[in-house]
Amino acid sequence: MSSGQSGGRRDDPGGTVAASLVSGILSAAGSLGLDAMSCLDGTGIDTQTLLAPTARVDFAGFSQLLAAIQHASGDEAIGLRIGRELAFSSYNALGYAAANEKTLFDALRLLPKYEALVVSRAQTEIIEREDRVEVCWSMTGGEYLAILEGLFFASWISLGRGLTGMDTLKAAVHFTHRAPASRAVWHEIFGPSVEFERPVARFMLDARLLTLTIIRSDPFIHRVMTREAEHLATSVTTTSIAAKVSGWLAGRLSRGEPEQQALADHLNMSERTLRRRLQQENTSYRELLDRVRKERAAYYLHQTSLSVQEIAGLLGYQHTTAFNAAYKRWMGTTPGSARNGR
Repeated sequence: MSSGQSGGRRDDPGGTVAASLVSGILSAAGSLGLDAMSCLDGTGIDTQTLLAPTARVDFAGFSQLLAAIQHASGDEAIGLRIGRELAFSSYNALGYAAANEKTLFDALRLLPKYEALVVSRAQTEIIEREDRVEVCWSMTGGEYLAILEGLFFASWISLGRGLTGMDTLKAAVHFTHRAPASRAVWHEIFGPSVEFERPVARFMLDARLLTLTIIRSDPFIHRVMTREAEHLATSVTTTSIAAKVSGWLAGRLSRGEPEQQALADHLNMSERTLRRRLQQENTSYRELLDRVRKERAAYYLHQTSLSVQEIAGLLGYQHTTAFNAAYKRWMGTTPGSARNGR
């Protein structure tokens, strides 16, 4: 039944998750009154694997676990409630290294660098504006899990409060899924500025907040944990070019169909090199663009109340007719029929 292993490099076709995160989620779910261990049934996750913090479990089993927890709780906000309970240990070496940085911004900047240690399919992008910093989160390839948006955002904001001693730390937050029946927990955690059915999951902090000092930072622990994170990073399969392209596309489609040259520039390579690297992985830019659009279309149709026209725009189509034709090619039916039959 084991789906994880500790140490060594492993294949990562569907993604892997740190055992420490799985253990943290199970512990948090248990503290919220759920029979968390019973949710492991049928996931293929071996409880012995969870005893080794540096072990990995397959993303497919992790996805089934979250679905089981969501079903058992019957609570739209369960992801946020669990995230609020997670400790630094759930993020392994990344968590401890971040907790001992100098400032909140220094801690945030570790996320894109080491997040694969926690969830190999995660992709965080930090965008610095004149007056704010945006932290955008997405997943590369495969089924998209909206529950993780709330879980990670609630966790990061809650941990940020603990690190800085600033209980009033709030953020403007965007989620990609439809609005819940009650937004009480969302507002309790993040404050009044929470929006749903947005193109990209992100939270935004006033730039001045990022200078907040981490009050119990230990430089020695920071050095040790950063070295450990670097070491563990060699045990996680390097993200493929295809996965990087998929993640980049998912975050750019709402601005229109991305140019391949812009993608190559982002990856610091020529278009020719990009095409060659993708060919080596038996795919192409157009195939990945098609795949990302198909996956995101299914998500928007089933997890949001956005109109077909709005979804077409979020997928980078200038005209709804082009989206309709593409969806029929993928699924053999129209987007409207798919939504009516969901």
